[in-house]
Order: sequence, then structure tokens, then C-alpha cells
Amino acid sequence: MNCPRCDASTKTLETRKAEAGVALRRRRECSACGHRFTTYERAVPDALEVIKRDGRRRPFDRDKLRGGLIRASHKRDVDPRELEAIVERVESEAKRVGEISAERIGEVCLEGLARLDRGAYLQFAGTLPDAVPPDPRNPRKHRTSGRAVSVRSAEDAAVLTPETEREEKSDG
Repeated sequence: MNCPRCDASTKTLETRKAEAGVALRRRRECSACGHRFTTYERAVPDALEVIKRDGRRRPFDRDKLRGGLIRASHKRDVDPRELEAIVERVESEAKRVGEISAERIGEVCLEGLARLDRGAYLQFAGTLPDAVPPDPRNPRKHRTSGRAVSVRSAEDAAVLTPETEREEKSDG
């Protein structure tokens, strides 16, 4: 460490634990000008990473997550402190491992929103791929085939499908 006044090298006179052991307090003296000053040394926490679905890694952004939860609960009777608690759960899980997958973030958020508000849960689930399992009773949501399922009656569907129109044109 160099002196803040003359930029010469310094020596450590004393080292103590500070801030309940989170930091080290060092008392220093400049070898050139004799100036004494105090420095604090703290460990910099590791940056948390999110592993995206395609394998890319991005820094964890709690503000972005909180914004998504707020948008999902827009016009719903949800306490913002409850949303912050969900963000805290995601962040603490990421801190335990050092990284977290985007899929796991979605799961934790859905678990929290399911307890808070069904509308906010569904709104958030709509932003995630395959977050809500398909419902066989609802043809619009049932994804069993690659083709779209019509919700029109059988009579209307027969008249209005593109296949029927092509057949009529080729016959005419």
C-alpha cells in the first residue's frame, strides 16, 4: 500500500479484526513522510451467475427478477414485501451453490407465487417455457401434437379449414 500523500511505500503498524470479524483494520505509516492512516480490508463476494437454458452464463440481477415478479403481480393484491421474500429465496439458493439455473429460478418463483396469488402465478408461468403442464381438458393448452388443435365445432372446422379450401379449388 502506498501513502495517499506522497505515494511512497508504507509499513503496517497494527492489524485488528473489525466489523465483527468481517474486515481487517490496519494502521499504516509512510516510510518517507511519516503520515499515518488507517485502511480496511474486506473480502469481495463472488458474483452470482445464472445458467441460461442454452448454457450461457449471465450475472444474477435481483432487480431484473424483482421486476418480473412485479409485472406478474400487476393489479393483483400482492404485498411487495412478499415478492422481495421470493427474490431473497432465489438469491440465497444461488449463494449456497455460487450459481443457479434459469429453470430453478422459475421453479422457486412459481412456488412462492402459488402461495400468494393464483393470477400472479399464472401470469408469471406464461413467461416460462412449459412451466404449466398441459391440460387435456383444454384443447388450446393441450400440446400433444405439433399441429394446432381447433376449438371450433366439427361442422365449422370442416367448412373453414385450409385443407377443405384447397380441395374445393382443385375440384373447381
